[in-house]
Amino acid sequence: MPSHKRAFSFIFVQTKFMEQDIRIDSYAKINVGLKIVSKREDGFHNIETIFYPIKLHDEIQISIEPHENYNSVYITCNKYYVPSNKENICFKAVEAFFKNFHIVDTYKIAINISKKIPVGGGLGGGSSDAAAVLKHLIKFFKIDIKEHRKKIMETALSIGSDVPFFLIMKPCFGEGRGEKMKILPDFIIPYDILIINPNLHVSTKWAYENLGLETGKEYPSELKNISSFDLDRKELFINDFERVVFQKYSTLKNIKDELLNQGAVFASMSGSGATMYAFFKKDEKKFLNRAYRFFKEREYFVFIS
Repeated sequence: MPSHKRAFSFIFVQTKFMEQDIRIDSYAKINVGLKIVSKREDGFHNIETIFYPIKLHDEIQISIEPHENYNSVYITCNKYYVPSNKENICFKAVEAFFKNFHIVDTYKIAINISKKIPVGGGLGGGSSDAAAVLKHLIKFFKIDIKEHRKKIMETALSIGSDVPFFLIMKPCFGEGRGEKMKILPDFIIPYDILIINPNLHVSTKWAYENLGLETGKEYPSELKNISSFDLDRKELFINDFERVVFQKYSTLKNIKDELLNQGAVFASMSGSGATMYAFFKKDEKKFLNRAYRFFKEREYFVFIS
């Protein structure tokens, strides 16, 4: 078999996806509380958050075939603004996997992404897509998960800070840049979750830059002491980005206020925005359905999880 000696290259040719190609659902997450606990010397920030998986998902279709002489990755997506070149995080997942697991044979890999998760909405859609691709590569190349668990997680982290979470896909407490995680088996949200995105994009870089935190100073958080969801402690589930983001994007503040007016027991922003979410009691569907219709009529993205 030929050796893999070149970096990955793209071939821009038509690729037909067949029925036997693998189809994978890649699920989104929300942040239940997001505290920025310090600004580091390297410019990054340490956070504390609780990652919680939701039912909203993209669909990934992937095929892998032997290919002579070099590796090629062909990416398509139903959203024109999602890159189909080396900037696509799924490409980075393939590249990181081949490099870290020393795959010497060469392959043609075709990936089609059907986006349903709002892009850049704070729901981790891109990272989830990358994790789905990584999971399939691990299965396809028969990588022993128990033996290589550490290398798998290191590979995921090299792709993106929250990609390791999407390999776990269970409620987790995350800290550091979000990559240090502890599974929270008792953290279960007993409510319907309404997801709202007003078709806005908030730059995560901008949001961090405008927090105004002092380098090296520690900011208190009690999220690490949380093991289960308790509505009586909802003051602990504050998203620090709201303070900055709501000033520039008043629409998001208005959505949060309206969700509470519509009967939600809790409402917050996920990540750095622009997706908002709210919890509604399962035995009071009329409030959930009314809120769903209210935002749907405004042509916002709306989803019930």
